[in-house]
Amino acid sequence: MVRSLRFLFTLLLVFGVLFSGTAFAAEQKVPVISVSGTGRVEGVPDRADLTLGVVTHAAAAEEAQQQNALTAAAIRSTLSALGIEDRDIRTEDYSFHPDYDRSNGRTNEITGYTVSNKVSVHIKNIDLIGQVIDSALAAGANNVSSLDFSVSDTKALRRAALTAAVKDAREKADIIAQALGKKIVGVQNILENSYDFNSHARKSFMANAAADMSMSTPIEAGTITLSADVHVDFIIAD
Repeated sequence: MVRSLRFLFTLLLVFGVLFSGTAFAAEQKVPVISVSGTGRVEGVPDRADLTLGVVTHAAAAEEAQQQNALTAAAIRSTLSALGIEDRDIRTEDYSFHPDYDRSNGRTNEITGYTVSNKVSVHIKNIDLIGQVIDSALAAGANNVSSLDFSVSDTKALRRAALTAAVKDAREKADIIAQALGKKIVGVQNILENSYDFNSHARKSFMANAAADMSMSTPIEAGTITLSADVHVDFIIAD
């Protein structure tokens, strides 16, 4: 019985020492410097997405629909002639609705019908953008609602932006560590926050068939900026 009690006491003592050591270790926090870094790189766009549309009005519903369909077909034919593949043309929006005469308190009198058809065109050769716009307008398009530039291969840009962000974070940490009389000995944690594309040449405009067709549409692609943000916890020591 005495031996059992001694064994139990010894076991409890061992567990107590281990628990105290674990609690003490948990209280010993590793000193770190937490900093954020940002990297930005610019790339030259080589792709573009253009939204073209045709809006038709007619007294009869069938006439409005047929006019719109014929014009839309002419636009597609023009795009194909410029080398735009069918898979790069996508319908964005199609609407058909009656027009009402709301003058003099009238609300239910139909005066005609309006049909709107918008398509998104993915252009793989940005040198063709001006020609695509001019040709589409000549074919009957009367709405150009947006033009967005992009880069087909973003991997290199992402890698460069992320590398720049990490370097920025490290430079900040080095300055802080030196001011504290410390040195960086490792990394405890790193968090990649975000990527963001920003085109300096994004266009949003309206055009109509009455535009001066004697001049071709000038388009400048500009550059696209990609940003990367990181948050790093650097471990420091004396």
